[in-house]
Amino acid sequence: MMLSYYNRNLTRDDVMGYECELSVFTPEFKDPIKLVPNAGVTIFVVRNDVITEIITLAQSAPKIPEDGYLVIGHGRASYAFMPQFAVGDKVEIRDYTPKFSSNKDYKEWVIMPNGSEVMIAGWNRGRCADEVVAYNADYADKTYTNEWGFEFSVERDEVIETRASGSLNFMPIPPNGFVISAHGVAAGSISFVYPGDFVELD
Repeated sequence: MMLSYYNRNLTRDDVMGYECELSVFTPEFKDPIKLVPNAGVTIFVVRNDVITEIITLAQSAPKIPEDGYLVIGHGRASYAFMPQFAVGDKVEIRDYTPKFSSNKDYKEWVIMPNGSEVMIAGWNRGRCADEVVAYNADYADKTYTNEWGFEFSVERDEVIETRASGSLNFMPIPPNGFVISAHGVAAGSISFVYPGDFVELD
C-alpha cells in the first residue's frame, strides 16, 4: 500500500474509518507522533525489516526502534490492510514510480457500456457515502474498501471482475488497469456491468 506520510505527522485532527492513512516513522523523526485513536490505529514495530510487535487500537505510539521504524495505519489501512500481517513477517519500504505521472492522467469520467457517463469523485483514496472512486496500482494491490459498495476491475478497457455489495472480499487492482468502486446511490449507476463489458475513462 502506498504511504500517505514518511517521517511526517498527519495534517488533520480527525480521520474517518473509511479513509486510509499509512505512515512510516524512522529514528530520524524527533517530534511526538500524532495519532487519531477514533480511526482505529494499528502500529507495526519493525526491526531489521521484520515485524517484532503489532499494537492494535493504539492510543499512543511506542518509541521508534534505533534499528528499525514504525508503520502506523489509520482507518482502512488499520482495519483492512494491516491485519494481513503477523509478528515475524518481513516488510520493506521501497520507492515506487507511479503509473500516473501527472494530474491529466487521472480521468474524471467512466464511460459505461450503455454510453452513460459516471463522474469519478476521486482517485486512490477512501470511498465516502454515495460516491464513485477509482483505484489503480499506485494505491495498493487491492482496494481494501468495506463491503458496502459495488466494484469492478478493468484491464485493456474490458471488465474482468465484479464484486457485489455485501462481499467481504477485497477487489484486486490490476497492475495495468483500474477499479471503479461506488457506494449507496452511486452504486446504481455502475452495478449493471458484467465481465466482458467494454468500459473506458475520459
